[in-house]
Amino acid sequence: MRYALTLAVLLASFAQIAVATEGERFEWTKEKFDFVAAGNPAEGKKLARRFRCKKCHNDDGVSDDEEIPSIAGQRATYLFKQLNDFKNKIRVNKDMYKSARKLSEEQMAHISAWYESLERPSAVGGQPMLVMKVCDSCHEKDVVEEDNKIEVAPILAGQIRQYLETTMLQFKEADRSNDLFERMQSVSHKLTDDEIRRLSRFYGAADIEYE
Repeated sequence: MRYALTLAVLLASFAQIAVATEGERFEWTKEKFDFVAAGNPAEGKKLARRFRCKKCHNDDGVSDDEEIPSIAGQRATYLFKQLNDFKNKIRVNKDMYKSARKLSEEQMAHISAWYESLERPSAVGGQPMLVMKVCDSCHEKDVVEEDNKIEVAPILAGQIRQYLETTMLQFKEADRSNDLFERMQSVSHKLTDDEIRRLSRFYGAADIEYE
């Protein structure tokens, strides 16, 4: 009995250590919204050049790779959160971690402001789907962002089509889970793969010839 109790205490201690060393999950507050809003696009442009963001996202923030998202015209709040998630390994990507780990929160706010200021590609559109009303409740570009009201969600219109489809499938299969309230997992698991493909083609930009 004593051995069992000792083992239980040790296991509990290891669990506490694991929780303590895990990256802190991001939470929005009014202060954070104000902090991101104060980002300087001009300073962000310099930082994007310094940290070689164009290597993957190009000078204009518009991707020509189906595995890399276009970030031009994206919400600064969304970009800021993703950089934090990459830095804290909440969202896992080796290349983005290598870049984000070097950034202070102030630098993240400036870089996010810079990419938000760029022109976003337009969506091609297509046949509307009933589920789009649910999608637009968070992803439409004019949705008002408020702390503790909505997950700060990305603008979908103009995104790389294949990237959109892949990302929604990842949420559906719970291979990506850095949406704060797990809303994307809740919504996407109800969609068929064909519905996900159709949504990606509706919101996505024109197809690009990839090398």
